[in-house]
Amino acid sequence: MIYNVNYSTFGGAIRNGDMIAVGNIVEFMRKSHNNNDIKFYMDPSSINSSDYVQQFFSFLKSNTDYFSEVKGDIDLPWKKVNAWDFRDISGDLVKIKNDKKQLKKIVVFPIVDAPYNVYRNWPVEVFQSIIQTYSSEEYKDYQKIICISPNLQINKIEGWEISTDFMTNIDHIMTSEIFVGGDTGTSHFAWALDKGPKELMYYISGRGLLHCLPFYLLEGRGKVIKYWLNLEGTTFE
Repeated sequence: MIYNVNYSTFGGAIRNGDMIAVGNIVEFMRKSHNNNDIKFYMDPSSINSSDYVQQFFSFLKSNTDYFSEVKGDIDLPWKKVNAWDFRDISGDLVKIKNDKKQLKKIVVFPIVDAPYNVYRNWPVEVFQSIIQTYSSEEYKDYQKIICISPNLQINKIEGWEISTDFMTNIDHIMTSEIFVGGDTGTSHFAWALDKGPKELMYYISGRGLLHCLPFYLLEGRGKVIKYWLNLEGTTFE
C-alpha cells in the first residue's frame, strides 16, 4: 500500500534528518496496520530542493524500502505533522540496512554552519577538543576524516583528511568504527543504521532539542556529550 505525501503533510519541504524520521513513521504504520508493504510516495514539493538533500533522498529510495518511486492511490490525510514529535506516539523503530564492512576509521562531522537553529553550531573549542582527543596515541592506527560541506574551508590538520563530497561522506559513516556528530541529518543517519559505527558520539548544548535526539540514543545506543553554549555573554567574575 502506497500513501502519497504532499508539501503540507509534514509541515513543509523536509531535509535529510527529517527523512529518517519519516522512515520511522513508515515503520510505525507497518506495525500498527500489520502490513510490511506500506510505503510513502513523496511528492517532489515535500523534499527540500538542495542538491545534497536530493542526493540523500535518491540514496534512501535505492537503499531502503520506505519510499516509493510511483504514486499511490491514497493521499495521507495528515497536515503539519512534526515527524520528530511523532516519536512520542511511535517510539524508535527506523532501521537502515548496512552491509558495508566497518574499518578502523574515525569520522567527525562538525556542525558549524547550520542556517537555522544556529545554537546547534559547535563552538571552536569543542571542535578542537574533539580533534585533540582522536589525535592521541590511542587512535594512531585509525584513518581520520573530517567531513564538511564543500562551501566550508578548514585549515589542514596533521593526521586528518578533509572530505567534502556528500555521498562520499555518507559512505564514510557506513564504513567507520567511530562517528562523532551533532544535531544534523548525518547523525540521525549514523544512529539509524542497523549495523553502524561501534562508537557513536553526539555533541550538543543545553539549547538542543530533546525531540530530535538520534534514534535509540535514549535507549542506550551511543553517547551524548553536553557542552556549555554561552549565548548571553554570561560571566562568573
